[in-house]
Amino acid sequence: MPVIQQPVTRGCLVTVSGRRVGAPGRSGEILEVLGPPDHPHFNVRWEDGHESIFYPGETTTITPPSSGARDTPQLDLAAATRLLIDTLRGAGVQFELLPHRRTTTATGEARVLGVMPQGVAKTVIAGDDQGRKIRAVVPASSRVSVTKLAGAVSAGSVAVLTEAELVGAYPQFELGAVPPFGGPAGDRVVVDRALAGYEHVVFDGGVHDTSLRMQTEDLIEIAGAELADIAAD
Repeated sequence: MPVIQQPVTRGCLVTVSGRRVGAPGRSGEILEVLGPPDHPHFNVRWEDGHESIFYPGETTTITPPSSGARDTPQLDLAAATRLLIDTLRGAGVQFELLPHRRTTTATGEARVLGVMPQGVAKTVIAGDDQGRKIRAVVPASSRVSVTKLAGAVSAGSVAVLTEAELVGAYPQFELGAVPPFGGPAGDRVVVDRALAGYEHVVFDGGVHDTSLRMQTEDLIEIAGAELADIAAD
């Protein structure tokens, strides 16, 4: 039986795990709930941008929209990206704005844009044991090692921020779409060395349906970032 956290409404998130060990899963957003309550099925927009009528099964998990999304209904999505655009234009650097279908993961962003996930950056927000925030930027295909990150910033320990902490700290941006720069000042930015090997990098534009593409060296300079090996092995 599928795992469903009631009630299921438009905007709920669908996750389908692979049946075999190591098999990739899928995730998407419910656009419409169909069928009777005891046997529902859904119109789903998947992270690659495609839509289908989906009938849940035993590998399906359905969860409500993130609390952050509900807590910030007045978020001006255009303003979120405009903040980054103004920063880049002020610095006189070249960049591209890439509107796309809404995605909720960096790997989904890579698929819908038709680029390799290694060249798409995701920003993970962490805090150190002194209460300082760190934007850890790694390839979409990687995870952040909190142990390596702590060593890179000379902290006793670091921990990834919770959704509630993210919403409070970065109200300018959609939950899960904080970019490597922009918004609150004072964050330390650490970029994984693997990204430095790519001439260009793609990252969230503060929202889940717009990305930015720019030269990696420009991103590092604009963000005032340090380079370190922070991806999990």
